[in-house]
Amino acid sequence: MAELSSDERAKLGAKLIEQSPPGEVNDVINAIRAIVGDDDALMVHAGPALRAYNLVQLTVVEHPAREGAPAHTSVLSEAAILPGTSGDGERYIDAIGKQSFTFDHVNVVASDYEAYELPEEEEAFRAELAKSLAAYTKNHYPTGQSSVNCSQHPLLPPAPAPEAEPEAAPSPEPATPQPPTDDVIMEGATPAKMAETDDIVTDVIPEQVGAGSSEPAPTPAVGAEVAKTGEVDQPGGLEKVDEAVEEVKQAEDGEAPAENETAGESDSSAESPDGPKETPEVDSTSSDKTSAEKPVERQQERLENPIYTLEVVGNRYKTDAFWTGRWRTCWTVDKAAAKVEGKLLVDVHYFEQGNVQLTTQHKASFAYPSEVSGQSIASQIVTTISKVEAAYQMELQDVYGDLGDKVFRSLRRALPVTRQKVDWEKVGGYSLGSDISKARA
Repeated sequence: MAELSSDERAKLGAKLIEQSPPGEVNDVINAIRAIVGDDDALMVHAGPALRAYNLVQLTVVEHPAREGAPAHTSVLSEAAILPGTSGDGERYIDAIGKQSFTFDHVNVVASDYEAYELPEEEEAFRAELAKSLAAYTKNHYPTGQSSVNCSQHPLLPPAPAPEAEPEAAPSPEPATPQPPTDDVIMEGATPAKMAETDDIVTDVIPEQVGAGSSEPAPTPAVGAEVAKTGEVDQPGGLEKVDEAVEEVKQAEDGEAPAENETAGESDSSAESPDGPKETPEVDSTSSDKTSAEKPVERQQERLENPIYTLEVVGNRYKTDAFWTGRWRTCWTVDKAAAKVEGKLLVDVHYFEQGNVQLTTQHKASFAYPSEVSGQSIASQIVTTISKVEAAYQMELQDVYGDLGDKVFRSLRRALPVTRQKVDWEKVGGYSLGSDISKARA
C-alpha cells in the first residue's frame, strides 16, 4: 500500500476536527498535527473544518465594550450569518450590540465591527423573544448562552453626504469697447468736439496734423508765435489741410454707421434668408460625466416572511474528572406557516481509561400561538419551548438510569459459568477444562 501524501493525510485529519468532543477541539488538532507533520498542508483543510465546527457547535464569541454597549457574548451559527455575505466577506450578527463582525475561525477572534440595525417591526419582536429566552436560559443553564436572530435584511446605513463643490470664480465681464479717439486737433473740428476742452484753441500746430502722435504737444497760448507756418503758405498747403479736415469729419461721422453695421450683422444673423441658424450640439461628454458622478440610488432589500431563530447552548467541561458535555437547542419561528420547529442535541464524552461518547438528537414542533392570553406571543413561545426541553431531559434521565441496571447487565454475566468468583492470584493454577467439565456434570 502506497504511503499517503501530506495533503491526503491533512484532508483525512480535517474530517476528525468536525467530530471533536465538546471542549476538546484543540486537543484533537494537536494530535492531528503530530500525525500529519505538515502544518501548512493541514491549515488548508483545517480552516473550513473549523468554520463548520464553530457554526454547528454554537461557539460563543466574546465582545468587548464599545460605543455604549457593555462587554457581552454572542453565538455563532448558520442563522447568525449576515444576509448577503459569504466567502471571505462573510460577517456575523451580534444582535445584542447591534453590530456585525468578521470572525477568524482558526484564532477565534472577532474584528472589523460595523453597525447593524433591523427594521423596527422585526427588531421589536426579536427583542421580545430574546428577553424571554435569556430569562429561561439563566434559570435552567448555569453557564448557558442564548441568541435570537432574524433573517430579515438589515437597514442600509445612511448615505454619505455629498462633498461640497468649490464655487466657480466669477468670469470677468468683457470690457466695453471704447470709441476711437482722435489725437489730431485742428481748425475744422465739430463744435461738440471743441466743447469738450476748457480752453478755446485758436491756433493750429502744423507738426501735429496727421502726425499720429499718441501724446500731442501742448497747445501754445493765444497770441503766441507759431513755430512753423510755412507749410500752409506753400503751394498746395491749404488743400492738404482741407483733406485732413475731411478725414476727421468722416472719422467722427463713421462711429454711428459702424454701430449700425454691427446691429445689422446681428439682425441678419438672426434672420438669415436661409432660415434660423442651427443650435450648436451639446457636448455629450459633459452630460455623461454628470451622470457618472451622480450616486446610484440604493434599494432596501426586504423579505416578506422573515424567520426568527432561537438558539441556546450550555457547556460543562470537567476534564479533571474525565468528562465534558454540551446541550444545544435550535428553534425556528415561522409566522406565515404558523409553526415553531426545533431540535435538541446532547453530546457527552467520557474518557477515563477509555473513550465513550453519547450523541443524541430530538426533534419537536408546536403551533404558533394565535391568541394573547395574559402573555405576549414571544413569552408563550419560550414557555412552550421550556416544557418540551424539560420533558426530553426527563426522558434521558429515565433511559440512562435503566442503562446500568438492565442494559449493561444483559450484555455481560455477573459470574462465570462456575458461579464462582475468580481468584486472580491463583489463576495460574486453574485447570479450566476440568473445572468446566465438573461444572457441567
